[in-house]
Amino acid sequence: ESGRETPCSTRTSSVNGTDEDKISHGVPADAQLKMENDKLKIALAQSTSNVKKWETELQALRESNARLTTALQESAASIEHWKKQFSVSKDENDQLRSKIEELEEQCNEIDKERDRNAQLSRRLQDLETELQDKELELEDLRKQGEIIPQLMTECETVSQKLQAAEKRNKDLEEKVRALRTEVEESKHRQSNLKTELQTFLDVLDGKIDELQDFRQGLSKLGVDN
Repeated sequence: ESGRETPCSTRTSSVNGTDEDKISHGVPADAQLKMENDKLKIALAQSTSNVKKWETELQALRESNARLTTALQESAASIEHWKKQFSVSKDENDQLRSKIEELEEQCNEIDKERDRNAQLSRRLQDLETELQDKELELEDLRKQGEIIPQLMTECETVSQKLQAAEKRNKDLEEKVRALRTEVEESKHRQSNLKTELQTFLDVLDGKIDELQDFRQGLSKLGVDN
């Protein structure tokens, strides 16, 4: 740029009669042209050097921009991946929450079943006590029937009572058997519910560990960013 302005500056100096013009006054035209040519070469060399420097800087900027673009694309892909992972984990958490609610309902059913079992056990004990009392009563009636054979009328009454007591005894025995069967079935259902609950708790522990790992991954991603 300085080389291009030099001729104009020289002409202006010649018109105004500056010190430079006075110094160069009397110099041959060829020497003057050579000086101007040397100045132009120096200016051109500087310009070429500047162009190369700018091209190098431009190339460096392009490479830096390419690296930044690649890093941005990788970061966007990583964020999208974590978004998908978060969505999957959220769906799994929703499913686990629903399963927990179902199991809580089943636990409530287990508690109710346990209360029913306790009531049945108490009822069974009451019936067994009543059965023992009836057996004692029956034994007393039998003894009375053996001791007082001459009182036929009373014997008939005792016999009727005995038959009625035996019938009640059979009814009570049937009730006791039915209650025992019901208690065994209830215990079996309770055992199955406990097994299912334990299986789910094992699965839930595994999912909780996975969720903790996922949260740690998110935290690490946040720190890296």
